[in-house]
Amino acid sequence: MSLPLGPVIALYDTLTTPIPLLVSLGLPVSTLDVVGTLRLALVVHQIKFALRTRAVQEAADEGKENNEEDVAPSFPADTALSSIWTMLVIVYGGELFVSSLVSQPPSFFTSATGPTLLTLGHYVISAIMTYAPGLLPQVPSLQWELPLSIFDAFTRSMLLCSVGPPTILGHRSVTISDSPTALLLTSTIMANGGFFIVNTFNMLSPTGWAVQTPPELRPGGWASLDLLSAPFITSLFATLTQSQSTWKSAAATAGNYVSALNLTTLEGSMPGEKPIPGNEGLDDDTARAICTVLLVVMFSGRAVKNFGGLPALRRLFV
Repeated sequence: MSLPLGPVIALYDTLTTPIPLLVSLGLPVSTLDVVGTLRLALVVHQIKFALRTRAVQEAADEGKENNEEDVAPSFPADTALSSIWTMLVIVYGGELFVSSLVSQPPSFFTSATGPTLLTLGHYVISAIMTYAPGLLPQVPSLQWELPLSIFDAFTRSMLLCSVGPPTILGHRSVTISDSPTALLLTSTIMANGGFFIVNTFNMLSPTGWAVQTPPELRPGGWASLDLLSAPFITSLFATLTQSQSTWKSAAATAGNYVSALNLTTLEGSMPGEKPIPGNEGLDDDTARAICTVLLVVMFSGRAVKNFGGLPALRRLFV
């Protein structure tokens, strides 16, 4: 069986190439960075809108039960600073925690590019929702979430394969750099730590912050796709690249699985300069492409499941 991974690798390279115009303005960011930022800003806006709508409905239902007049509840003003702060926590909350454990400065300590991009992303989405409200959806739908799930797979594979692992694999301590536990914890915390903090303090609620049990710690929360996919994808990436001794042993135990799968690009050869697959592991680009394909399947499946299932999918294409 042959998997043509060349297009996936080429698309990833294109998406992660810095945009010349933004580089000239002092923002060395890629298309993946820009669209990912806008995607996050939109998600934050949609969650806030959903929570506000639910709070209004709950207040109306309570008023009906008590035979009171239908008076719309009042909420604290939602400020730009609050939304930007929430986005910063989502992106950097997990990284900040990991950085404290491995004695490394977080990325925003040495570069203001990320926080600047997140700030601009918030204002762009806010302007669109204010002056062109029909351009983007207030409520998520399969029509939007299905194609965006493919993009989400690329951003998540970058995080789980190219951003998180180097924090551990390049650590000056051999004990840490060769620790599979450190690798998987770093991946899981970086991918989920920010939203865990936001949910714990209910930072998206229209009624203000309040400590609560986050969804991840509620019954069944451990089975969420975002939570489980992080260690799974990183362990797969580490096994394919054999980046630590533990994963080399795992690959040896599984046998020469890469040769059995005959993983190739469209040109019929492995990208990169590493030797025979299965002996030295795949190069990072190929391993990340495999992880991306799996994430596309996972995230698109979740989108279909959450927004109407197969009937909704059929309606979308009919």
